Amino acid sequence: MDFVNNKILWISDYELDTAPGGAQRSDKLIIDKGKLLGFNILKVNYQTIKNIESFDNFDVVVSSNLAHIYYENPNIIDKISNHKYHVRLEHDSNHYLQTGDRIKLFESCKKTFFLSDYHESFFRESYGDIFKNVEIVLDPIDTGEFKNLNQQRSDEILYCGYIHEGKGADAFFEYVLKSPDKNFVVSGWCSTKIYQILVENIPNIKFLGLNKYEDMPNLYNSYKNIFYSPIVREPFCRAVAEAVLCGMNILTDKQDQIGCLKELAKLGIEEFSKQCKEAPNGFWSKI
Repeated sequence: MDFVNNKILWISDYELDTAPGGAQRSDKLIIDKGKLLGFNILKVNYQTIKNIESFDNFDVVVSSNLAHIYYENPNIIDKISNHKYHVRLEHDSNHYLQTGDRIKLFESCKKTFFLSDYHESFFRESYGDIFKNVEIVLDPIDTGEFKNLNQQRSDEILYCGYIHEGKGADAFFEYVLKSPDKNFVVSGWCSTKIYQILVENIPNIKFLGLNKYEDMPNLYNSYKNIFYSPIVREPFCRAVAEAVLCGMNILTDKQDQIGCLKELAKLGIEEFSKQCKEAPNGFWSKI
């Protein structure tokens, strides 16, 4: 199919400006590259999808994160899976779908994209052999920005991103409280009021709040170590990958459940960096 001459509908819960997470950033990088390549792409979210009368007006449907959309309208899975050319870009663990709807969604795919070999592996372990036409494309990262500047770094330990139980917030605060001789820097936003109170009041934490994304390469280059010990299985983990590309050491006891670290161990830093840089082109060349 000549996608440049066809209409593509991209469906995802949120926009990057209202939900500054890794999935939204990856979607935007891929969509922006697609538009530069000449693809005719319409991106809709949980609000604007209500304006789409029929998916049949589009030649290709790409489904990304669907938790909010599915919660409001479970029938969305039927509409997507019945489309003649459905492409699935999976970002997370997909727990939000009912078993029957998950099978329906993935069995309808012309292509299924996972973010790492580990991502595909734990999906097959969790959900069975329902995945067709699988491609592995790493999360896209601008390696011209996220790189090691080889500058002097602080011994303070960094924690970045969403301060959430599933992302290992409890393990982080336990480590902080057991390490009064160490100093910590936190950049991110909190899922609960108690986490907000902790980051603002524990004496050996300096809380920066949510940094602008364009400031993150400099932040990663300012510290030697970043702490991350998630409860969830991470398909990739953009923040950890960006930190590694900027020369940081990862303090974790969960190497075996962070997809980007497994890819790094397999590929080496140079090939890993290359594949992250070329990921948007990789996606469009494979669909």
